[in-house]
Amino acid sequence: MSNIINIKKIPKMKNINHIHLIGIGGSGMGGIAKILIKQGYKVSGSDLIYNFITKNLISLGINIYFKHEIKNITNNIDLIVKSNAIKNNNPELIIAKKLNITIISRLQMLAELMKFYYKITVTGTHGKTTTTAMIYEIYKLSGLDPTFINGGILKSSKEYAYLGSSKYFITEVDESDKSFLCLEPTINILTNIENEHLNFYKNNIKILKKTFLKFLKKIPFYGCIIICIDNINNYNLIKHNKLYIKKNIITYGFHKNADIQVYNYKQNGYKSQFYILEKKTYLSFKINLSIPGYHNALNATAAYAAAKFNGLNNKIILKSLKNFHGIIRRFDILGTIYPQKKIGYQYNIIIINDYGHHPTEIDMTINTARKVWPNRNLIMVFQPHRYSRTKNLLDYFIKILSKVDKLFLLKVYPAGENFIKNSDSKYLSKKINELGIIISKFIDLTDYYNVARYIFSKLEGNEILIFQGAGDINHLSSLFINKKFQNKKC
Repeated sequence: MSNIINIKKIPKMKNINHIHLIGIGGSGMGGIAKILIKQGYKVSGSDLIYNFITKNLISLGINIYFKHEIKNITNNIDLIVKSNAIKNNNPELIIAKKLNITIISRLQMLAELMKFYYKITVTGTHGKTTTTAMIYEIYKLSGLDPTFINGGILKSSKEYAYLGSSKYFITEVDESDKSFLCLEPTINILTNIENEHLNFYKNNIKILKKTFLKFLKKIPFYGCIIICIDNINNYNLIKHNKLYIKKNIITYGFHKNADIQVYNYKQNGYKSQFYILEKKTYLSFKINLSIPGYHNALNATAAYAAAKFNGLNNKIILKSLKNFHGIIRRFDILGTIYPQKKIGYQYNIIIINDYGHHPTEIDMTINTARKVWPNRNLIMVFQPHRYSRTKNLLDYFIKILSKVDKLFLLKVYPAGENFIKNSDSKYLSKKINELGIIISKFIDLTDYYNVARYIFSKLEGNEILIFQGAGDINHLSSLFINKKFQNKKC
């Protein structure tokens, strides 16, 4: 079967010309918008935030409104695509219903876009974005020109979506609600399953696992499930349901029973290397990465497995992984600054921006930073994401955040949620201080210029300063690295 697909022959959606995306600035939504306009549809959208993605989409000719208003929805719109973050009381949704405009979810739109492709998806609680990007770069370097939608922006190319000419469509898929069941991938990577997004699953991880099982059942007989068995939920899912799934399954991880086993991991500063053993062929290969962390070794192994399943050249796979430089806001080193009192070059402060907002992700960030810079103090500025997540994982947050040397907590980024008692940053800070390992400081300020000035005044040098969270904390890290906060008067 040829790897080339004639995009012009892919049938357009009947009677659909103008598509409007509510929440267009999110990485997944923005990627869909980019693919749609490249396919020849008229695209518009709305969002509350001007960012890299909305700026890029505007440059492509997409009209974006930076306020959700009734007047944004006109009779000539044929289809509405809404982000998961959009509530039912959104004025654009309300008027669209009155006008009888069809409304679908982001993942329903993604399923339509992927319909005629060989679909490679990455699912799981953590590691989706990096793994997806690694697979994309391997296939691209192999000359396969895949289509790609990702939840983050590649550092090397600044890409988050791309319309290719081959049969391959590579994307990450989140489980934040059950709508991911509308997808039918050919290959699916499952990185891990943890207590996340449980508000959509009756706060019961068993329901989440059953939903993943239903998703894996949809893989065709000629496809493949690639799954990390270092994660206990993944391990048990495969162990107890192989007969139910009845699919090609490739397991990977540091686990001794993995089909592709990772071993001899070593980290040399910001770079890392490890070996993988293919149990089926008894072949072993060394993989070099330009990014650190055990988690990235697992991400790279998953990408390797996906590429090998389709018979890609081993040398190209290893070369691509070595040249992979990561994702913006994923352990993203922004640069260095000096404290107020400059003592010497060795006492500078390294600024890192990281998107992780689940305790497991934060733990990976902390452990990686400790390995890269063992002789520096680790300071974290953390912005909790959602009251519900803080409530559900409170004890886990307390344990993990107590591993840093100094902690500053910003107000919770609610992501549209209402306040939940004993689930805010002030309460989290109090419980961390009660544990008695470190001192946590809750910053009860809203102006990021003032927040930046306050944190800067507490820095002494020889520190790693990590801005951690999935909300708008990246605006604060940007102020820091550019020192803009020093020029604005209070």
